[in-house]
Amino acid sequence: MPKFEKLRVSLARSALPPLLEAVDQPDIHLPRTEFLKRAFAEARTFLRGDNVFTFHPIETPIGFAAGFFAREHSVSLRHHNLEKYVAENYEPALFMLSLDKAQVIWMEDRSSVGSPKAIIEAFFDSLNKKAELKDWNAFIRYFEDETGYWDAVRAHSHEITKVIFRFVPPNAFEGAEWAQRFYTEIQKEAGNEILEETFKGKPGQMRLDGPMMTASAEIAEKGAGERELRGLKNRSLYNSADGRVSEIVPEPDMPTIEHPSFLRRVLNQLFRNDGAHEG
Repeated sequence: MPKFEKLRVSLARSALPPLLEAVDQPDIHLPRTEFLKRAFAEARTFLRGDNVFTFHPIETPIGFAAGFFAREHSVSLRHHNLEKYVAENYEPALFMLSLDKAQVIWMEDRSSVGSPKAIIEAFFDSLNKKAELKDWNAFIRYFEDETGYWDAVRAHSHEITKVIFRFVPPNAFEGAEWAQRFYTEIQKEAGNEILEETFKGKPGQMRLDGPMMTASAEIAEKGAGERELRGLKNRSLYNSADGRVSEIVPEPDMPTIEHPSFLRRVLNQLFRNDGAHEG
């Protein structure tokens, strides 16, 4: 049955070209919601490596954008006279995005299409080449389940020597307010894209459940970063990829490019706990 993975898109303002900055050009950007609406409002073809993908939008309830990312495959067929020819075959994966402040994504994970994160990143990279949609840089990260990291902390508490948090520009949600404000302000000041914090200590001596460490872990958990636990000799004890949030949707509930009317069923199932709303 179709498997979906949960991600978040965080948007950071793109820098003004040096020439415009030099002449004190006003810094005018599309609002985030408008940028996302326009990005997914029309069919777009783009490359990821040597593979050709096309995004096919479908009609959605208010508050969402949705469509199918389809990967082009060359298939060998035969004419009626048995002469061979090559035709293009597209395999689609359903994509859905909440246009509220959360900017949560659920995308179908199909091995024949490719990794949801990599496909979405390639899509936004292609937008950066279009003058009308250069306003924002997109950062895509997976959500993690609430227990995997803490289960690993408890299971390996005697051997953890390093904790690593990586954060993308955290504009999309509110974690612990003071932690959120800290990470937002320090990234604004530094002008960086990825903020990485590394904490090292002797095995069994690190306290990871204090307020700041907990808040940091939760920010990364909710699609705004990544986290790792390592032991002696840098052995991996936990990695964000180990705890991705996924959900199965029954095949009969799935919409198709030709028949998208079942989309509401899938939205209701996957976005039920995210606060996203339908109009």
